[in-house]
Amino acid sequence: MHSLPQRLATLNARFVQKPLLAVVRSPAILRRLFTLNAIIHMRTPAGLTTAPIQLGTRNCTLCDAGQAQNHGTLLYIHGGAFVMGNLRGYRHLVAAIGKSAGMRAVFLNYRMAPEHPFPAALDDAEAAWRALSDDPDCGPLTLAGDSAGGNIALALLQRIIAKGLTLPAAVAVMSPITDLRMNNPSLTANRRSDPLVSTRWGARGVAAYLAGADPAQPDASPILGNFTGAPPVLIHADTTEVLFDDARLMADHLRAQGVDVTLHTQTGLPHVWHMGVGRTPEADASVAEIGQFLASHTLPGTKRQYT
Repeated sequence: MHSLPQRLATLNARFVQKPLLAVVRSPAILRRLFTLNAIIHMRTPAGLTTAPIQLGTRNCTLCDAGQAQNHGTLLYIHGGAFVMGNLRGYRHLVAAIGKSAGMRAVFLNYRMAPEHPFPAALDDAEAAWRALSDDPDCGPLTLAGDSAGGNIALALLQRIIAKGLTLPAAVAVMSPITDLRMNNPSLTANRRSDPLVSTRWGARGVAAYLAGADPAQPDASPILGNFTGAPPVLIHADTTEVLFDDARLMADHLRAQGVDVTLHTQTGLPHVWHMGVGRTPEADASVAEIGQFLASHTLPGTKRQYT
């Protein structure tokens, strides 16, 4: 049984957010609704500070909730079906992960569809990664993302490997969409059980992002990528969400290529329940787990907890 705050958050996802995502087609309106939802529901951590930084071609933001910031740098790539998501809605989560991991946490403000379709967001992520890699003060680098941001993070990882760029020490993704061909069974099987994601909304976002590009390429569908030599990867997903198979099959794909991958699942939680950090114990525990995972691969002498 989930906590009362989590049950209330799940009810809000099912009966307020999911219907709105299904019927609102305008990305501009969805972005305003996303910000409004963040103002109402996302708890700003005490002492949170943000500071703009330039990475490559993008304006990014350092999100600090009091972490020591001496154990490396985390690049975080946000979700939102490739068409929405902003600092106001994510600063609390990015700062919380950074604090848990003891790292500088950087929010990537990538270009979004439909104004900037594939591969603009991935190109922005690569440019930011190159800039961090070139900065000797950044320390060990880690990478994380959720939903569409999980897609971009994993696509970036296979680009990093293919181009011989600086490898992250570890990667964590939450409820990632990994196959933009959109034919995994859970998209249909979990259509009703998923508390948050409307498949109509998801399909519109993918179509806007691809803008006619072939989804059967690793930059779009990282489940088709080559990850040989990749660092450890942690994947969080819920068994009731429509993207569960994207997470499950991605873990299988990584494992088959010799990657140290951990798939941690929940049941009955909304897509990217981590957004409730500071409000629900379920989100707090999952964010702490991600922070510990990232720290376990960057802190000298830290005993690893994942296999």
